[in-house]
Amino acid sequence: MLGRALGLTDAEFAALEGDWRASSLFDARAKAVLGWAEAMTLNTARGDDGAWSELRRHFGDAEIVELSMATALFNMINRLNDSFRTELEPEEYNRRQHKAVGVTARALVAYACRICGTPAPAGP
Repeated sequence: MLGRALGLTDAEFAALEGDWRASSLFDARAKAVLGWAEAMTLNTARGDDGAWSELRRHFGDAEIVELSMATALFNMINRLNDSFRTELEPEEYNRRQHKAVGVTARALVAYACRICGTPAPAGP
């Protein structure tokens, strides 16, 4: 649901399930994030100099901390759900929820800006 709200397409979701590194759907910056998130998820980040270097090439310290914290949070939630054998909602339910809630990328940015106390950028 969050990926859809941020504008990910079906083609991008399919690429994420396959060889996203070879996909032209993601630029170098996005691939750096994906590589870092994958390394963190597989618990190989500490020794993955390539993922680290690529991340450092595109992001500053604060951004890396934010990306890493988001990745760690979702990994924690997944591990808890797996451990507790949580039954997740089917994809169709999530699609209906997304349409009902009307989450948009702009709404998420505005919410994040309220939390960090900065003005939301103008635009669509």
